[in-house]
Amino acid sequence: MTLRICLLALLAFAMASFLLFHFGSIWAYGNFFIYESNRLVLILETTMMVAILGFSAFCMAEQLRKKR
Repeated sequence: MTLRICLLALLAFAMASFLLFHFGSIWAYGNFFIYESNRLVLILETTMMVAILGFSAFCMAEQLRKKR
């Protein structure tokens, strides 16, 4: 069970990092493979990716702490 949760957290972290890079590129350059014309949607998407990154890092840290 612990390995499964750790893998899921790692996959969520990787996905959020990838998407956060794309949203960051949109903020910096205006577009990057995709374009988001609505600023509010872009802010919400970026905020959710940061939240997913934080939550997955928290889950990984909890799993590593439980092993000890």
